[in-house]
Amino acid sequence: MSIQQLRSTTASGEPAGYRELFRLDGFTPLVLSSLFARMATQMFSVLIVLFVLGTGHSSALSGVVLLVGQVPGIIVSPIAGALLERSAKVTLMKLDFLTAAVAMALISSLSVVHLLSTGALLGIVALSSLTQPLSRVGGRSLFPILVPRELWDRSNALDSGTFVISSVLGPGIAGISVSIIGARWSLMVPAALSLLAASALSWVVVPNRLTHHEAGVFADAAAGIRYVLHNRVLRMLAGTMTIYNMGSGALAVAIPVLVLHRLRGGSESVGLFFGAMGLAGFVAGMVMGRIGTERREKGILSLGCAVSALGFTLLAFTHEPALAGLEIALCGVANGPLVVAMFSLRQRATDPLWFGRAFAVSMNVNFAGYPIGAAIAGALLTHSIALAFLVAAGLSLLGGVWPTVLPRRFYEPREIETSRPIVAID
Repeated sequence: MSIQQLRSTTASGEPAGYRELFRLDGFTPLVLSSLFARMATQMFSVLIVLFVLGTGHSSALSGVVLLVGQVPGIIVSPIAGALLERSAKVTLMKLDFLTAAVAMALISSLSVVHLLSTGALLGIVALSSLTQPLSRVGGRSLFPILVPRELWDRSNALDSGTFVISSVLGPGIAGISVSIIGARWSLMVPAALSLLAASALSWVVVPNRLTHHEAGVFADAAAGIRYVLHNRVLRMLAGTMTIYNMGSGALAVAIPVLVLHRLRGGSESVGLFFGAMGLAGFVAGMVMGRIGTERREKGILSLGCAVSALGFTLLAFTHEPALAGLEIALCGVANGPLVVAMFSLRQRATDPLWFGRAFAVSMNVNFAGYPIGAAIAGALLTHSIALAFLVAAGLSLLGGVWPTVLPRRFYEPREIETSRPIVAID
């Protein structure tokens, strides 16, 4: 079903909902690709921490690996956005998935034959991160193209739902696979999932749109940076989400250490705890997608940051596994609606002609906090588990300052034309 057919159906009196989204051309395979890719990412983020801890290295190194695995991609993200605007998005996304599969398989193979040095591990992770913005930004920029504006909240709820489902299944599968075949061989599982993500994109055909280009790729990248800097809403989101994601990044390292060292659990327990957070976030996000976030973003963002901070603080002093599971689920409940509101607000605040370049800069600036938080937590965990969680709570609370104190006009993007005709074919 095309967007025009969907609008014709809804105009005749039939309300559009989640079911109609899956009838849109290209939407279902794109969702499946996102699910496979995010499961691979979630598995890798857990496996690499368990891998580093299991091979006798410190928690500090696990934080450094996560940092090195993200920063190069963040640095080149404006160029990635310019390439996505100029080239076939689906092809570039496939390139990233194939690169990720090769990198994870290489780490696994070298480790099995005991040829993986710390330098080699960091080098492979850093090189593979260079293509990450192609799929991360490419997928996010395709959803508002394939879906009509009136269904953006629901499509974003489903998109964030794939992230949350992957947060449930990915860590769980990672923990179980480590207990059965070990961390080294387990890295082959997310490699296979990355290949499935690339395969699913074969059924996605996206029409190209008119875009405004500068003289070259680097000029386009610079134009994307300028666009974000001059967009009041995108600047605000950067101030909120970059700091909030520092707390989330700290959690990625702190939860495995909490489970293994304080709660005396195993790799399966690590997966279950991440799964509890993901499941809670999925349910909360789907409910928020049905309710809608437009003109509610300010309150959702500030409340989400505050509740996350509360969950992190409680985890700092928890020694009982059942109680820790509930507190981690609370963090998921806070994160689900926050992500839906953030995705939809960014789309409403961005001219469709700039989706690729603006999203590349905005998304990666927001995500920059994640690897920084992971590195900070890795260093703090060598001294105190409680301190790492308290710092994460402080960062989450600090991220909520902007939506709490800024006037509502900062959360009301100017009306932009979203129905420009598509005149070119990809």
